[in-house]
Amino acid sequence: MKVVKFFIAVFALFLFSGHLDAQKVTYAPAKSLFNAEQTKVLEKAEKYINKADSKISKAEAIEKKYEKKKKKKKKYNKKTWEAKKYRILAEKDYLKAYQDASSVYSEIIVGTTYYDEADKTEAKALNDEAVSLIEDADKKMSKYNKKTGDSKYLKKLSYSSLNSALSSARTLKESAYSKQTEALDIVLNQGRKKEQDEKDNRAWATAQNINTIASYQDYIDNFPSGKYVSRARQMIRQLQEEAKRANTPVKSDYVFKVQIAASRTPLPNYELASKYSNTSEIEKSYSGGYYKYWVKSFPVYSQAAAFRDQLLSTTVPDAFVVVFDKDGNQLEVTDEMKSH
Repeated sequence: MKVVKFFIAVFALFLFSGHLDAQKVTYAPAKSLFNAEQTKVLEKAEKYINKADSKISKAEAIEKKYEKKKKKKKKYNKKTWEAKKYRILAEKDYLKAYQDASSVYSEIIVGTTYYDEADKTEAKALNDEAVSLIEDADKKMSKYNKKTGDSKYLKKLSYSSLNSALSSARTLKESAYSKQTEALDIVLNQGRKKEQDEKDNRAWATAQNINTIASYQDYIDNFPSGKYVSRARQMIRQLQEEAKRANTPVKSDYVFKVQIAASRTPLPNYELASKYSNTSEIEKSYSGGYYKYWVKSFPVYSQAAAFRDQLLSTTVPDAFVVVFDKDGNQLEVTDEMKSH
């Protein structure tokens, strides 16, 4: 029986004390997100918290003074009406602090550039819920806020009714704070996602520049959830198809090559190597007063043009396709040849 009475006493102490643990409004991990103006707003919010704590201390002092009268509820309520007033005014300050902090957090959450649409949706939904909870807390205390100057009302007001409203308002505010700080964590994570996004872009650019099955597979292996995975797989299939076609003999009356240089005098090997690293594949011919240099041989124009395009984007900005007949005579490239 004594144990039961002890727990009842502890529970009563909890109900009558709104000062057991400090309320907080500034989320320290997000400090880097606040500008100077927002920091000032949060500092002001902390001052409201301090003011509220001071009022709670006054309320507790009054309640302690009349603690012996607690068993007689009516007398206790009359004697401690100022304590109830201070508790209501303290809650008003607490709410103002949360409202100011919430406005700062909303600015950040709504104004952030998100690198993931799902993150944006989640953060904004959490923020909307938080704003709604703060409004609910305000409504919960509105009828009491209007009565702080009415001593007759406060003398009749029961602690059970007031503490229920105070507890509910605090729960709503803290839930709002929890939701907004969760949203702020999502915002803080955008920096890491931005870095990952930039790495993804660089890796994709590298894969495209190399433009091989291996380069696209490397991209997929290193960025399995990357933005360009589907395009990488598409390029792999395309290159595989091109490789199959290249290995399939094509009957043609022409041989297409890619010219990489022409000069009045023979070009040194190092200069040719800068244009095409495998110099053993370079063919040389002299005609019309020029030394001409070609690489590769293709049965159709489209294959030669594809290889020329690779060189144009890398080492030979002026490469072009030339064509020869079966006897080795150079011809003009016609539109009909290009269509086959």
